[in-house]
Amino acid sequence: MKQTSNSPEAVETRACVENGALAGQELLEPIAHVEREFGILMMNLTRYKHQVNGNRLDRMALMVLGTLAYCGPSRLTTVAEYTGFDPSTVSRQVADLERAGLLSREPDPDDRRAIVLQTTEAGRDLMGRLSSGRRKRMERLLGDWPEQDIADFGRLLGMLNQATEKYGEQNALELEQELNHG
Repeated sequence: MKQTSNSPEAVETRACVENGALAGQELLEPIAHVEREFGILMMNLTRYKHQVNGNRLDRMALMVLGTLAYCGPSRLTTVAEYTGFDPSTVSRQVADLERAGLLSREPDPDDRRAIVLQTTEAGRDLMGRLSSGRRKRMERLLGDWPEQDIADFGRLLGMLNQATEKYGEQNALELEQELNHG
């Protein structure tokens, strides 16, 4: 049995898709179909994150913490490069995470002038809870899918992630031009 949200936002999103410019049209271009479905996924994820976050840590702070949990102790510049955030943005997120007791700053053993950021036990616990929760939600979302479809989706999503990394800089430049120069 599929569960659907009846929140006003979810109803409005479904109506927009069902009644929009593409309503009733068979999408002849597979890329247009993927683009539309990806856009709907991003709207749903954004709406979900706004509904649950409230006054907690923002998404960028969690990305910084997740990077440290995944990569291990790292300098701020390394975290900034990995996340794609400006170092000043990472610095603000680090301050929030440190105040929350989720990460600590330690002298770099290779260069005592530099600082290494690392997750605290509380930070690792939070990331563990978030990882377990993501797994549970993913199992719910994909629970009705055949195992082969899940495997194919994982493989194809991996290919999309690789292409995103490969063309990330070019895509960012084009988006910047589209936003600023019509």
